[in-house]
Amino acid sequence: MGTFRPVPAFIPYLAVSVVYLIGILTGITAVSDSTKPLLMPALILAFGLTLHDWRGRGLPNPTPLAAALTLGGLVLSWAGDVALGPSFEFGLGFFLVAHLCYIAAFWISFAKGPSWWRLLALPWFAGLLWLLAPSLGAMLPLVAIYGAVLGFMAVSATRGNVFTALGGVLFVVSDSMLAFRLFTPAFQSPPEDAVIMLAYLLAQAFIVIGMLRSTPAERASAGGHTPAFDRAGA
Repeated sequence: MGTFRPVPAFIPYLAVSVVYLIGILTGITAVSDSTKPLLMPALILAFGLTLHDWRGRGLPNPTPLAAALTLGGLVLSWAGDVALGPSFEFGLGFFLVAHLCYIAAFWISFAKGPSWWRLLALPWFAGLLWLLAPSLGAMLPLVAIYGAVLGFMAVSATRGNVFTALGGVLFVVSDSMLAFRLFTPAFQSPPEDAVIMLAYLLAQAFIVIGMLRSTPAERASAGGHTPAFDRAGA
C-alpha cells in the first residue's frame, strides 16, 4: 500500500502536541492543562479523516471491528488523560481498558505470531515491580495488573507491523517512566516530563498509523510470511 500519506490529517495532532510539550517545558501549566484534553481528539480526527479518505478512493482499510477497537482505545485514552490527574485509579482504569482494545485490535488484524521481543516483557515487568514495590504500598496490586496488561499489549503489538511494534515499545517506555515519576523522586524535571509525554504521543500515533496499514487481506495471509513488515517498507 504505497499510497499511505496521512500527514495532512495528522497536522492538528502534531500542532496540539507541540503546543502541549512547549507548555510542559516552559512550566506554563495553563497551556499544558488546556491542550492535554485536545490531544486524543486530534488523533481521533486524523484516524477518522484518513479512513474516510481511503474509503472514498477505494483503498484497503482495516476491518470495521479493528477500526472500532482502535477508536475505542483512543477514546478511553482520552478519558485516561482527563481523569489521571483528579483520580489516579480512574485514569489507570481507563488506560487499562484502552490497552485491552488495542490488544484485541492487534489479534484480529494480524496473522503472524508475536516477535521474539516478547521475551523481554517478563524481565521488564519483574524489574519494574521490584524497583517500584517499596514505594507503591496499597497500590501494588493495581499497578501490577496494569503493568501485566501493558506488557501484553506491547507483546501483541509485535504481531503487526513496524509502527504497531514501535507504538507498543514507546507506550512501555512512557508508562514506566511515568510510574517512577508518580511514585519515586525520579523524572521530576520538566524536560523529563516532556520526554515521558513525547513517548506517549508517539506511541499513540504509531499505533494509529500501524492500524491504518492493516487490511483484511493481512489477516487472511497466515502461513509464516510477514506481510505487515513487508508493507511497512512500501
